[in-house]
Amino acid sequence: MSKYENILFDLDGTITDSANGIINGVIYGIKKVNEIYNLNIEMPSKEILRKFIGPPLDISFLKYCRNDENLANEFIKYYREDYNGNNGLFNCKLYEGIFDLIKNLHDKNFNLFVATAKPKESAIRIIEYFNLNTFFKNIYAPILGEKTKNKTDVLIEALSKEKFDKSKTIMIGDRIDDIEGAKIVSIDSIAVRYGFGNDEEFENATYIVDDAKSVFDILIK
Repeated sequence: MSKYENILFDLDGTITDSANGIINGVIYGIKKVNEIYNLNIEMPSKEILRKFIGPPLDISFLKYCRNDENLANEFIKYYREDYNGNNGLFNCKLYEGIFDLIKNLHDKNFNLFVATAKPKESAIRIIEYFNLNTFFKNIYAPILGEKTKNKTDVLIEALSKEKFDKSKTIMIGDRIDDIEGAKIVSIDSIAVRYGFGNDEEFENATYIVDDAKSVFDILIK
């Protein structure tokens, strides 16, 4: 019998491979900020562009592009113009084995939730697009336009509202935000290598796995 009852899934990099849509939006947003404000912000390398996937976009812009909150807000506006307007939202795919993992966990009566830094409206649309909505009890994510929430904030909200037993709750994610957030709120975590993170980010993970099947094996043992 599993020690866990409540499972929190990250979205980008854990459920969906969303690299193309997000990176295209980031490139568009930086180009528009340069164009509108007559700036010359250097386009990040491919490696750095991938780091925009997962954490809040304004935090990534401030870290990798320009430490200017007003510009970061403008960047996000143009990013969303491309991401939402050019179908970037659905320019993604499920990782191999993820649909079956989620369905099988649901069928075994685990309580499943999404915990993402992506705006809630977008997260809901993606979950519905892939017909996963019937498996999840709730989606925890920032409301579009509200103050930026990092993964720790999202997890705190989920734990507070759901009244989870922390010893029976686990976070599944691919970035340091997921793993460190889980550590801060005192729940276990599974780091997945197939997403956008690397082993350096997984130092504090309870488990590290290579694929969806390995996630299932951990959760049902």
